[in-house]
Amino acid sequence: RIQILFEYCYKMAVRHKVKFYYDILSPYSWLAFEVLCRYQKPWSLDLQLRPMNLGKIMAESGNKPPGMNPFKASLMSRDVQRAADMVKVPYKPLDNFAESVFIRGSVPTLKALTACQQHYPDILEEFTRQCWLGLYSKDVDITDANNIKEFAVNAGIPDADKLLELSKGPEARQQLIDNTTEAIESKCFGAPWYTTVNPESGRTEKFFGQDRIEMLAWVLGKEYKGVNPS
Repeated sequence: RIQILFEYCYKMAVRHKVKFYYDILSPYSWLAFEVLCRYQKPWSLDLQLRPMNLGKIMAESGNKPPGMNPFKASLMSRDVQRAADMVKVPYKPLDNFAESVFIRGSVPTLKALTACQQHYPDILEEFTRQCWLGLYSKDVDITDANNIKEFAVNAGIPDADKLLELSKGPEARQQLIDNTTEAIESKCFGAPWYTTVNPESGRTEKFFGQDRIEMLAWVLGKEYKGVNPS
C-alpha cells in the first residue's frame, strides 16, 4: 500500500513538459492553445509556449497553407468556425484573409511575443491570447505597433512601450529564429505543433493539429474530458 501511495504521489507531482509551437496567423493554433491551457492544472503540464514563424516552417518543410488549396479552402472557413464554437472561443472570420495573413503577416507580433517570452514569461500566455483576440475576434492589424501595445496592456505587461522597444532589437529577433529553428529540427511542417516526452518510453512524441490533444492525453497517461475539463 505504501508503494502504491508513493507511486500515486510521484505521478501527481511530476510535471509534464509540453512545448507548443504556434503562429498567431494559425486559427487552429488558437483552439489548441486554449484547450491545453485548460489542462495545465488537471494534467500537471509545464506548457512552454514557443512563438514561431509559420512562413519559414512552410518554406523549409515544402508544405503549403491549406487556404491555398481550393478544395481545403472550401471547407476551412466552416471547419474553423465549427471547431471554435465547440471550444467556445470567440472566433470571427477575417474580412480579408489574404491581406491579413499573406500580405501583413505576423512578424512584428511574433517578435513582441518572443520579447515577452524573454522578459515577461509569466505573462506570455495572456499576451498570446490577446494577440489572437485581436486578429481572429476583432479583425485588427496585428502588425500595427499601437495594436500590439494595446494587446500588451490588456495582457498586463507592466511596460508596453518597453516591450515594443525590445521587440525591435536583436535579442527578440534571435529568439524567434531559435524557436523556429527548434521547430524545424523536430520536423515541424505546420501549426499547431507540440512535443512532449513519453513518460514510459522516454521517446519524444510529436503532434500536429488541434484535434490531437486526446492523443497527447493517452501518451501522458492522463484522462481527457473533452475541450473543457472544468
